[in-house]
Amino acid sequence: MELEEKHPWEPHHHRDGTASARGECTWAAPCPRPAAWSVRVRDAGGESWWAACTEHAESSAVLTPTTPN
Repeated sequence: MELEEKHPWEPHHHRDGTASARGECTWAAPCPRPAAWSVRVRDAGGESWWAACTEHAESSAVLTPTTPN
């Protein structure tokens, strides 16, 4: 999985009626924390938007990649 875009959470990035559009973290469901980020990722199945809370964004190697020194 590869990160394509990461923006502060905005409902227009997500499909109407979804947990992501309601501002719920969907990166590691179930997650009771609110979304802080809208992220678009790509994998073998294509592209998709997810909502991620601050904690999951900071702990995810996909959403916060580390750069070697």
